[in-house]
Amino acid sequence: MEDAHFLDLDFVGRGWVYAGIYDGHGGKAAAIYASERLHQVFLGRLLGGMPPADAFIESYETTSNEMSQLDSGTTAVDLLVREGRIYAANVGDARAIVVGTKRVRQLTTDHRLDDTGERKRVETMGGHIQYPYTYRGLQGIMPTRSLGDQYFKPVGIIATPSVSEYELSDDDFLVLAACDGLFDFMENDEVAEFAIKFAEPEALLEALKRKVLVDRLGTDNLTIIGISLTIQG
Repeated sequence: MEDAHFLDLDFVGRGWVYAGIYDGHGGKAAAIYASERLHQVFLGRLLGGMPPADAFIESYETTSNEMSQLDSGTTAVDLLVREGRIYAANVGDARAIVVGTKRVRQLTTDHRLDDTGERKRVETMGGHIQYPYTYRGLQGIMPTRSLGDQYFKPVGIIATPSVSEYELSDDDFLVLAACDGLFDFMENDEVAEFAIKFAEPEALLEALKRKVLVDRLGTDNLTIIGISLTIQG
């Protein structure tokens, strides 16, 4: 198990929610470091007056640079829920969705070679592709963006996150973040169907875990955070 996470339901005592999931590879050191450090850097930038999107970009790149002595890396997905809006950021294939009674919306971007822009950047910077991996020398990596992974930076594996801002509607009732251990086995619409069926987050996450690990024989790390929006101001 190389995952780590951070969750604060009363971030800085203001009733905000901050959540982060970090799916490590090559060891768990990078994931643990990100779970302990990234939200601190983000908060410093945010309280210094920086907009959330810019604060996420700087906190991701700063945290990744601080990992220069680590041999491991990690994907990441982070969420800030405050004042009727969700701010999201991610690198790699961890994902966040918001579920309403009539629709589901993906807040993040999957950074893999399937994305034309991601593949072009890697190829331009000299990465050798043996799908679904990017190789530098004899070592390969699947996500095209990550924290840490200093060895792969010369071939276009960057730490700059995709960021988004979403205004909540009365229809939205859940925001969910998870590593690829969930979304490699279940599509967004299917997760949303489970969310409608299992109203309580605890019951939902247990049902998703059972579906992935038991019914579909998932073998990857699995970390999921579900946040009810019905109690958010």
